[in-house]
Amino acid sequence: MARAISRPPSPAAKSEMKRERFRLRIRQVALFAAILISGGLSVIPREPLLLLVLVACCWLVNPMRMFKTEFAGIWILLAATIAAALIGGQSFQLGALAIRFSNFLAGIALLMVYIDRRPGTIASDLLPIFRFFGVQAVLTPILAILVPGLFWTFNVENTTYHTLLYVFTYHEFVDTGAIFKRPDGFFFEPGVLQIYLNAYLFIALFLRRFSIYDVGLAALAVVATQSTTGAVILVLQVAVAYFRWLQTAERVQKLAVVIIAPLVLLPVAGYTTYNLVEKFYGQFSGSAEAREYDLRTGLNVVMEKPLTGIGFDYEYYFDVAEQVGYRDVELSRDNITERSNSNGIVTLLYSIGIPLSLVFLWGTARQRLFRPRWLFGALIFLSMTSEALFLQPFTLMVVFSGLLIPDRKGRARRTYRPSAGRPVSTQA
Repeated sequence: MARAISRPPSPAAKSEMKRERFRLRIRQVALFAAILISGGLSVIPREPLLLLVLVACCWLVNPMRMFKTEFAGIWILLAATIAAALIGGQSFQLGALAIRFSNFLAGIALLMVYIDRRPGTIASDLLPIFRFFGVQAVLTPILAILVPGLFWTFNVENTTYHTLLYVFTYHEFVDTGAIFKRPDGFFFEPGVLQIYLNAYLFIALFLRRFSIYDVGLAALAVVATQSTTGAVILVLQVAVAYFRWLQTAERVQKLAVVIIAPLVLLPVAGYTTYNLVEKFYGQFSGSAEAREYDLRTGLNVVMEKPLTGIGFDYEYYFDVAEQVGYRDVELSRDNITERSNSNGIVTLLYSIGIPLSLVFLWGTARQRLFRPRWLFGALIFLSMTSEALFLQPFTLMVVFSGLLIPDRKGRARRTYRPSAGRPVSTQA
């Protein structure tokens, strides 16, 4: 039987492959810039990153795409959000509104790039970025032990960071004498880094062919951040994957999963329990008190203007928090005065009011970029309880994907090929 001869690609095909690789790199640059905006250090300016996201996305896709019917609900929400901020705010703050509006635009632009692409495209684009984050998280505490003399310091406001090439970075609010330092990555604290590391674990467990390297690196990186929220999300994801494997595995594989998985989960669960105890009763109990203060004070501020919120002006929040803030807490006056709220859900509620916040949360639950939908939505929701990043471009892209209005005519044209005679899924 004659062996099939594979022909080399034509010049036109090679040219198209090069263009597609270039488009891939542009998409990854836009994603990386959006991620840096969502919790990046102030040594990296936000404005150039926002401009980079918008320019890259508009180069990839005609910007008029964002004004099609399926984006109408997002624009209505944007208009309502700005209106609520103007009504509830103490005064017109052009700067604060401009920052939020630019974040909205960046989130819409990112969604515009991925909405018509095949399933899993965004996961494939993110994977190399998240792998690098995983290596960052694992190597930072090791390098801090082995070569501490190579690290230098820089200050952001009142916080001192230790860094090696601005890639391997950590900081310590309190010197606890811990051997392993908590990696910050490119962000201002480990709690932000864990969001993307758990997203890395999500992709490795649910959206890619199983790789012990990716799963192991992602899990170890999350543990390295020593984030309580990150550990909880890690256990949740592994537990969901465990039960999914039990339902789909063959008999022999199922037996292996039943035996091996608990052995893997036990140390993670033990670490999570230890972390929780330390955060509430141990040397890190100050963190739990600060989170409690943020939660209770934020809810008190929400009750001041539950329908419209108080807008995006931090100075106005400080004023209201000073009047109605939670007092029964063992934090110093310096820690409470002009303390921004670390709870993203509460920040959303007091900024734009309860009704519009529910729309954002609904979009998070219905997001269509990552499956299973509910689990990735839970990842975002749980992460936002300790990080105020709900209104940042990467998170907004995910939220907005759940608010798209189905374009039935466009969907019919995109999902049916007359020559093939069968539907083809194109869900982003």
